[in-house]
Amino acid sequence: MVRAVKALCRIIFLISVAAMALWTPAGGLARAGAGSFVAKLGEAQALYRATTASLRAGQADEANASLKRLIALWAEAAEAYRNDPPAMFARVNMFPEALDGTGARLKRAGEALGDNRVEAALDELAPLRREWIMLRKAAGLYGLVECLDEATDALDAFMALKRMPPDMTRGEARSDVVAKAAVYRWALKRCDAYAATEVSTDAEYRRLADPIVAGLDVVATAVRLRDAALLDRILGDLKTFDTQLSQRFGG
Repeated sequence: MVRAVKALCRIIFLISVAAMALWTPAGGLARAGAGSFVAKLGEAQALYRATTASLRAGQADEANASLKRLIALWAEAAEAYRNDPPAMFARVNMFPEALDGTGARLKRAGEALGDNRVEAALDELAPLRREWIMLRKAAGLYGLVECLDEATDALDAFMALKRMPPDMTRGEARSDVVAKAAVYRWALKRCDAYAATEVSTDAEYRRLADPIVAGLDVVATAVRLRDAALLDRILGDLKTFDTQLSQRFGG
């Protein structure tokens, strides 16, 4: 148990250091006042979420409308970058190429959707979420999207216990469950501060985040009862809500 707690503390410390490294001396995250391109990138992420949500829901007309806006917005973003390149992106390798690659990918997604190939359109769009998150991180930007992405990474480590169920009769295995749950809880809790400023009026965030917290509370019961089946069900529920939260707010 002591080793697990120490490992947990080290993980939390490293995440804290990473987040602090993205904080600017001006007293806010680098995204504040970052210019036209950064603002348009944020708008593009919102339109991406709207487009993919509509595609998954089978709402082709809504998806087509939001994708067209996204394509037009990305053209504006690329022009804004070329007219006034933000200094923060100068350190990002092959950034102009990434701009053009994104434009081409969006165009292919539009063509696929125009042919009623919904899955093909989703496949074209899927890589953009991670690419945009990595672009923002490389430029020193950090917000709710990046925070939720890191929380999902923490859950993925926890989900390994669903693929390989722990022997709950062993103290070391139970300690591992507790440690992984604590890391995920902490990673998600950090996002509350970003949600408070970025989606403060959206009750949907709490509707999706609160069941995750409730599920994590039940993990302690599964550990106390040494109930591997209960843990498996909780992990499934956590993944469902985390996916919904990420799709709605995470990039």
